[in-house]
Amino acid sequence: MKTIKKLLAMSVVTGLLFGMSLSVNGQDAKDGKTIYTDAKCSNCHSIDSQKIEAKKKTDKTVDLSKTGEKNDAAFFAKYLKKEADLNGKKHPVAFKGEAADLETLTKWLAGLK
Repeated sequence: MKTIKKLLAMSVVTGLLFGMSLSVNGQDAKDGKTIYTDAKCSNCHSIDSQKIEAKKKTDKTVDLSKTGEKNDAAFFAKYLKKEADLNGKKHPVAFKGEAADLETLTKWLAGLK
């Protein structure tokens, strides 16, 4: 009986800790895809591997499906803050979100391979 109570208590504590890990500053933690969508990155970029179409398709639309093969999260963070160049150009729009969102987004982009 004591073993069952201990297991139950451990399950409750684990559940609470897991629930807390999903909350940041009182808000649910977001994944990279959600941040990408919320930041309206899909206005100009598509990610075919994630079934995300660019809203403004032009001859300059860039598919980011394999972008992580060439760059890492640290580069993306600098590029999206206009602190680094890609092919001699800065990103046209600086990321305006929270630092934690930028970190999540850039790790997600780096994982697109």
